[in-house]
Amino acid sequence: MYIIVLALLFGIVATLLANDTSPDLKLLGRWEEVLWKYEKLDAPGGEISESTFQINDQVKQEISKGLVIHEAEIWEVEPDGKINLYKKNGKKDVLQWRLKGRGNILKLSGKDNSLEHYQIQKLTADTMEIHFNTDLQARGIIKMKFVKIENGK
Repeated sequence: MYIIVLALLFGIVATLLANDTSPDLKLLGRWEEVLWKYEKLDAPGGEISESTFQINDQVKQEISKGLVIHEAEIWEVEPDGKINLYKKNGKKDVLQWRLKGRGNILKLSGKDNSLEHYQIQKLTADTMEIHFNTDLQARGIIKMKFVKIENGK
């Protein structure tokens, strides 16, 4: 009896894994940035309201100083390991991307050997949510949310 149950469970798990799209393939395409907010916040004392977690453009600029994602509104992830970051002014940066871990760490590397790591919290066919830590005075985990605007090649 136990062998039959184990065989059925193994078959179900194997079927689910075989039918799931790999994170690499889900990541391909054009993604539009729609939200920046604090996911977790190390605020010293006082009450924390929902508005405390919102990040305005000024704070976003401060947080992203020195990051390759600075001012990028559209991320275009290509299958050859390149990622194009399009800015509001029409300029773009071309970086390299790679998934690490179990496909939950997005590693971006720039031409000046800069490295950045982002934790992929959610990745579906049309939504991506990534987190990263900031060392600003408000120290917290930043959540960036994207929606897919065009599928990969």
